[in-house]
Amino acid sequence: MNSYPKLTLLLFGLAVVLRLLLCSQNPPNNSFDDHYEPISLILKTGEVPRKDACFECYNPPVFYTISAITANALDALGCDASTVQKILQFQNCFYNILSLLVIFLITKRIPFLTDFPRFIAFGTVCFLPRHIYMAAIFSNDNLCYLGVAICSYLILVIMDRGWNWSRTALLSITASLTIFVKYTGFVVLPMITLPLCIDAIRQSPERKNKYFVMLFVTLLPPLLLLGSYMMNNYDEYGKMLPWNDNFINTSQVQPRDSEPLNFVSFTPWQYMRQPLQTPGQLHSFWTLIYTNTWFDTEPKFLHFTDWDKDWWNLYWSWRTGETTFPAGRTPLSGLTHIVAIGLLTLGIIPLCMVISGLYNTIRTILLSKEDFFRHKPVFQFFILLVTNTTIVIWLAVKAPVFSSMKASYLLSSLPAFGIFNAIGIQLLENKRMMRFVFSLTLVLLVVFTSLHIMHIAWSVNLWKYQ
Repeated sequence: MNSYPKLTLLLFGLAVVLRLLLCSQNPPNNSFDDHYEPISLILKTGEVPRKDACFECYNPPVFYTISAITANALDALGCDASTVQKILQFQNCFYNILSLLVIFLITKRIPFLTDFPRFIAFGTVCFLPRHIYMAAIFSNDNLCYLGVAICSYLILVIMDRGWNWSRTALLSITASLTIFVKYTGFVVLPMITLPLCIDAIRQSPERKNKYFVMLFVTLLPPLLLLGSYMMNNYDEYGKMLPWNDNFINTSQVQPRDSEPLNFVSFTPWQYMRQPLQTPGQLHSFWTLIYTNTWFDTEPKFLHFTDWDKDWWNLYWSWRTGETTFPAGRTPLSGLTHIVAIGLLTLGIIPLCMVISGLYNTIRTILLSKEDFFRHKPVFQFFILLVTNTTIVIWLAVKAPVFSSMKASYLLSSLPAFGIFNAIGIQLLENKRMMRFVFSLTLVLLVVFTSLHIMHIAWSVNLWKYQ
């Protein structure tokens, strides 16, 4: 009897509970930036604010418009401001949870994946700490993740079943909305174009023209809307894609190491010793991305679990360039260090499997034309990962400080992370010892992540009454 469906449902259920628990306890204003302000301006004026009206107003408008519609309905029902903020926070959490369901459907759409790697990979996605953190942090990121995941799924459906007008319209609408959620949502354009062009090329001559016409029809609305948006921005603000560095230039304010930004080093053991962004641990791009994925190293929750008001106030001042780093011992407890070491260590195995799966896929599709077309469903995930990574690297080069090197910017590639992780696992699943290692890794990930999130939720609840 196949037990994977029941185990998958169990893991998904627990993952949802952890997200709802953290979202329920996390104060709405505990986030990286104030994404409520653009919504408030929409409610006050009845229109999307200017790009220079507030710090986050430079972002595309879809997330804020949808949130404002919800807020307006809640206001009509008599909800006060704090209730509206909390419900919007849960709406954001819903986007996060829904993205898990779409990623599960994506894994089911890859025909050559077997049950074991699919289960382990999906379980890893469910208990990825950064994705759980983002479920509780109010921002436009989660809707972007969802939009990218839905586009990925629709591409797989079209590759499997062919084009029709309903799929064309659905993909075009989803892509159009996604690129107007956040700049990182632009990844859907190459992700749609290249794989579906390749799929069209291999069709018979009489079907090839139809495929290219459908692809053109799919891309025309988002490209026209984006072009119009960029030209209007250029006329209004002098930039096609406005930024918020006129408010705060992070590259001049935030601290950085004396070493230049490094794109070849990888030293996660630094954060195993000290699981917090500190002087000397801010220059390795891949280290910052990796550690920020598996633990709260850019702390949004540690100040609840390891409370020391005076020390944290000095720490926040250092991060904004106002003071030097607070000398002396950090307030992080033994439990925090143990959980950090556990999660940062466990993350090495999925990382290795993703690299292995990515390498194997590239190697396989280069060997023969037959293998290339057999792996065509995976090609879009390669494009997604490369494009998303390029955007984050560009952000880091533009402003080489810690706030530009967030793992949250790379979570748009979560479908690719799941698929390449599964492929890497499948290469070794016939070895009994490796199946045990992968199973144990997932069990420990569930335990450590659950302990970590429950510790945060319990600590936040205590903090509210201090």
